Amino acid sequence: MSLVKERYITVIDDWYPCYEGNKVRLRLSLTSFLDKYYVRLAAWGADDTAYVKDFEYANEAQAKWRYEELIPIYNIIPDGINKDWFIDRGFTRF
Repeated sequence: MSLVKERYITVIDDWYPCYEGNKVRLRLSLTSFLDKYYVRLAAWGADDTAYVKDFEYANEAQAKWRYEELIPIYNIIPDGINKDWFIDRGFTRF
C-alpha cells in the first residue's frame, strides 16, 4: 500500500538548497512495511534539509484515517513561510 500527494511552496529562507524559484517540496505519504503503516507529512529542500511529522500504526484503517485527516493541513500550508513555521507546528528536523 502506498498513497502520496506532492506539491511545491515558495519559502523565504534557504533550505540548502531550495528548488528553483525558492521552493520546497511538500509530501504527504502513507506506506506500509513489515505489517506496520507509516504516515509522514514532510517539507523537503532540494538536498537533505527536511522537517517532518511521522506517525506509525499497526493497522491500515488507522493509517488511512490519519492520512485523510492530514490532507486539509497539507492543502493549506501557505507560500511565503520559513523553517520556523514548521518548527512552531511540531515538525522535527529530519
